[in-house]
Amino acid sequence: MKSKIAQELAMWIVEMNKRGWSAATGTNYSFRTEENPDMYWVSKSGIDKSQFQSDDFMLVLSDGVVHEEYKNIKPSAENLLHALIYANSEANVVLHSHSVNSTVLSQFYFDKGDKFIDITNFEVQKAVKGCNSHEETLSVPIFENSQNIKKLADVIQTKWSFCDKASAFLIGNHGLYTWGKDIAEAKRHIEAYEFLFDCIYKKLLLMK
Repeated sequence: MKSKIAQELAMWIVEMNKRGWSAATGTNYSFRTEENPDMYWVSKSGIDKSQFQSDDFMLVLSDGVVHEEYKNIKPSAENLLHALIYANSEANVVLHSHSVNSTVLSQFYFDKGDKFIDITNFEVQKAVKGCNSHEETLSVPIFENSQNIKKLADVIQTKWSFCDKASAFLIGNHGLYTWGKDIAEAKRHIEAYEFLFDCIYKKLLLMK
């Protein structure tokens, strides 16, 4: 099971790089299996996402501590954010993008004092779990970027109910985190959000 998921997710990571959502060695990804729900596989640090392979995942315990088998290998810097998501949701796959739109819009709204990007009246927003109508408002939380990942995780935890409802959150000048019960749902979420952020960005340009 692990091998199949790892191969499928690795292929998607390479595709995300081609789409401009995962430049160079940035971004991080993970998954967990039904057989081992108390552990998850996360991308290793420093791997070029255009060359990502199934062997570039490493095993981590549910609290974010690296498994003994991989103790000499460094996980992605934001590994604790993956642990946070798994601890608070039924997600089995976590995706993180550094697209231009998610990076720029997250800081643009944060600098205005907004704690969320509110999305409404877009048909595609119904691709996000729990959003049943374009007339609903889909609110994606925004958090200030920090190199102190433990502190950042603690802040996100205090606003988790909002993250859970959106199946996503943004980090200013950084990018998007989203997740799903499987690769298909997580992929649907990240494609939907990246499309929606592109629409919002272009609407802002047209309003000038």
